[in-house]
Amino acid sequence: MVPLNELDRNELLFPLPLELRQKLADRMEPVSLTDGEIFREVGARCSEIVFPISCIVSMDYVLKDSFSAEFLIVGREGAIGLESLFDQRPGPVRMVALQGGSALRIGRDEMRRRFVEAQAIQESVFQYAYAQIRMMAQTLTCNCRHRLEQRMCRWILSVQDRSPSRVIKITHEMMSSFLGVRREAITNAAGRLQRDGMVEHSRGYLTVLNRDMLESEACECYQTGLEVLNLQKQSMQGGYRSMAFADETARRVAILQ
Repeated sequence: MVPLNELDRNELLFPLPLELRQKLADRMEPVSLTDGEIFREVGARCSEIVFPISCIVSMDYVLKDSFSAEFLIVGREGAIGLESLFDQRPGPVRMVALQGGSALRIGRDEMRRRFVEAQAIQESVFQYAYAQIRMMAQTLTCNCRHRLEQRMCRWILSVQDRSPSRVIKITHEMMSSFLGVRREAITNAAGRLQRDGMVEHSRGYLTVLNRDMLESEACECYQTGLEVLNLQKQSMQGGYRSMAFADETARRVAILQ
């Protein structure tokens, strides 16, 4: 069990009806991730759904030769493991904590039970799944089309958007794995961003110095990604308001009858 107000810190849980959030809070427990921690390894079966609060998780697709690349970043705007509501078979996905912090977790069976019972959770999951599909399609296209420096700027901004700090704990080796390129290429690209005064990278820490310059250097995919996340949030909140209005209307009609 966790305090109800903890659910308000996750943007996927915050808009849900109060009664439903209370039921979820009663069956949730807090979890803490450390920087760089492998939260779920390739081939592991998913038995729980995790809602990040202050942690940020990188979802990486891993090939048989161990090559990996990031296809999604998840922070407080989303959840990890929702796919297990439909299929629990393990896949070639590794989840790594880009930034350590707190999260809430709930058993997969309990979440599936609430999913079947509550239309609000169904709406939430479907809206978020649609946003994820758009983000993954965009990442694929971006990786094929845009220069590494542009992609790196987009990645840095996307991580910082999910963190209150200007500092990201990241090594060149980790970034090369996430972006799917050689470490030498990361070193060269990061060096250019540092020379231009956008970031400072030292001893495993990257500090954002000039966000405006990063945004101007980033490819169009960064702004488009922000729009996708904002549309997801608006759709969920609008949908819940509509359902609440419909429920209230039905109640009043029943009283009049």
